[in-house]
Amino acid sequence: MPMQKKCCIDSCVWVKYAGHFKTASLLRTISENNLLIFADNYLLGEIHEALITGFDFSIGEADKIIQLISPFIIIDSPTNIYRLSKDAKDNYLYDLCIQENCDYLITIDKEILKDTSAPFLKKTDA
Repeated sequence: MPMQKKCCIDSCVWVKYAGHFKTASLLRTISENNLLIFADNYLLGEIHEALITGFDFSIGEADKIIQLISPFIIIDSPTNIYRLSKDAKDNYLYDLCIQENCDYLITIDKEILKDTSAPFLKKTDA
């Protein structure tokens, strides 16, 4: 079996797939590529809130998405240390990636993708 790649998937990617009813294709990609996905409760909260406010999901529907993706991720609570992101709200992603030694951060956030100072690779889902 190939070595697992450690990754963090930004909430905007999770929301994009869930909001367009394509969560299964993202989970299939995770499984087929043997990805080890890290998240924290803040990230899950962002996903939950964005589904409700951005896609008009009910609380119950957003809960079901979180329940669906939870078996595919490892929940950790990184220590808030780094202030590397140009956008303060993204520092938790940098902390998570750095402290879990992630190979990749998968995002569609243009500011993160342009950031050359991040000590991990950034990939777009596109």
